[in-house]
Amino acid sequence: MQRWFKSLSVMLLVLLSFTAFTVYAQDEAATKAYVIQTAAESETFSDWLSGYPDYHSDAWGPDENGNWYVEFKTSEDGEWLGYAAVNQDTGEIQEAFAPKPLSTEVYQEQMPRVTAYVMADIEVLARLDNNLDLWDMYPDWNRWDATWDVGFYRGIEGVVVKLKFDENDNLYIEKIVDPNELSEDEAADQQRNDAINLAYSAEDIWQAMDGHDDWSTYVEKQGENIYSVSFADGDTTLATVIVDIREGNVLKVQVD
Repeated sequence: MQRWFKSLSVMLLVLLSFTAFTVYAQDEAATKAYVIQTAAESETFSDWLSGYPDYHSDAWGPDENGNWYVEFKTSEDGEWLGYAAVNQDTGEIQEAFAPKPLSTEVYQEQMPRVTAYVMADIEVLARLDNNLDLWDMYPDWNRWDATWDVGFYRGIEGVVVKLKFDENDNLYIEKIVDPNELSEDEAADQQRNDAINLAYSAEDIWQAMDGHDDWSTYVEKQGENIYSVSFADGDTTLATVIVDIREGNVLKVQVD
C-alpha cells in the first residue's frame, strides 16, 4: 500500500510538473507572438514591413524590466530590417529602429536644405579652409545612421558632416567626423593586430611553437605603445614577446 502511494505521488508530481511546463511554454509562446505583433504594427514598422511580405521575425526576453527584443529580417538569413524593444506588460515600444530610405519626395525636398545649411556653417567652412571650391561634395541620406551625410573630399583628405532634422523639422549638425579616422574600437583592434604582427617577426618565435598546432595569441597593453603578446597552447605559455608598436620594435622575447 505504501509503495503504491509513493508511486502515485511520483506520477502526480511528474504530471503537475509537465502541466506547469506546458502552461509556461504556451504563455511564453503567446507573449512572444504578442510582442512581435505589437512591434510589427507600430509606426516604425507597419509601412516598412509591408514591402517585405515574406519577412522573418523573432523575439528574445523578457529582461529584468519585462522588455522583449524583437528583430525583423527579409528572410531567416536575409537582410536586417530593424529591431524594437517591447514591454510585455504594457505593450509600450521602448525603442525602435528601422534602416528606412527616404521617399523620393522627402529626399528631393531635404537635399537642397541640407547642402545650403552645411555650406553656410562656420565650423564646416573652417574645416574646409574657407574654400569650398577646393573640395568635392557628396551629400546623401545614410539610412543606417538615420542622418544626412555630406562628405567633402580633396585627394586623400576628407570631412563628413552628419545632420538630422528635429521634431520641428529644424536642421542641425550632429557631428563632424574625419572618415579616415578609426573609431576607438577599430583603433584598439588595429593596435592589437600590429602588436601580433610584430611579435611574429621576433627571433626564435616559430621555433618555440614547433610541434604545437593548436596555439593561440593573447595581447595585453603594457603602456602607451607597449604590448605583450603571449603564444599559448591551452594553459601552457610557449613564448611572450614585448613590442613597441609606435617604433615597430621587438623589445623582449621570453621563450618558456
